[in-house]
Amino acid sequence: MPIALPLLGGFALGLAFRALLQRHFARVFRTHFALGMGTLAVLAGWGFHADVGAIAALGLLLVAQVTALGLGSTLFRRDREGPVMAFGMFGNPTFWSLPIVAATLGADAAVVLAAYDMLTMPRIALGVRLMRGRAPIPQTPRTALTDYAPMAGAVAGLALARVVPAPGVVPDLVAGLGLFLSITGAVLLGVAWPRGRWTGRAELRGAVRTLALHLTFVPAVLGLAALAGLTIPAGVWVLVLGPLPISCLSFARVYGYSDRHAATGIALSIVTAVALLPLALALGGG
Repeated sequence: MPIALPLLGGFALGLAFRALLQRHFARVFRTHFALGMGTLAVLAGWGFHADVGAIAALGLLLVAQVTALGLGSTLFRRDREGPVMAFGMFGNPTFWSLPIVAATLGADAAVVLAAYDMLTMPRIALGVRLMRGRAPIPQTPRTALTDYAPMAGAVAGLALARVVPAPGVVPDLVAGLGLFLSITGAVLLGVAWPRGRWTGRAELRGAVRTLALHLTFVPAVLGLAALAGLTIPAGVWVLVLGPLPISCLSFARVYGYSDRHAATGIALSIVTAVALLPLALALGGG
């Protein structure tokens, strides 16, 4: 798929400049998260519109993901990396799902996915709170302002839509900005990637446990709902059968968790997501 080339290029660029940027990684990551994702949140909230059935399906997805976070935090509570493993239950909306959905299912499907991601940012806030609460590196209160910025942007976008109808170009802007953030996210992934040996038996065990929960619970809930007659928005299948969030590695580095565990989980989940992509697109009607 052509989208893979710029992502691989971004990752290679991050690897090339990681010696320069790793010293400033926390600042670079939070700037990308607050400004980039915050802008995408405003646009997604502004351009979001869906029928009652789609909203019901997205509500079910939200409940399933939050429940999966709770299950993860319980199942992995004895593991030092447990909060990051539990955070992986939210999937990978921006780096993976958004550009693939825009390229295969269209800009409108991508807007629905981006709007869900941004308008339900409180779920991400729960995961961030879990990671911050057990972070090996203590976090200052002022960093929470940037960590929760996308949620504020989504609310602002919804409010804007009630005052000024979104122009027709907004879905294309969401798709374009999503692709740009995917590429810059790939750069940050390369910058954050651990040096030297980055995987081992312990890391693989953690990755398999995380993926086992990620690829079973939420897809099963949505599958049962679909069998009961609920229409699942097409792009959602790309999300729930996709990889773990690449931000797991960034958060692991910023908060002091193991970057090797996070890198192994991301790498294994991307390989799995590539294998499952034909199924995800078939379920979505692509």
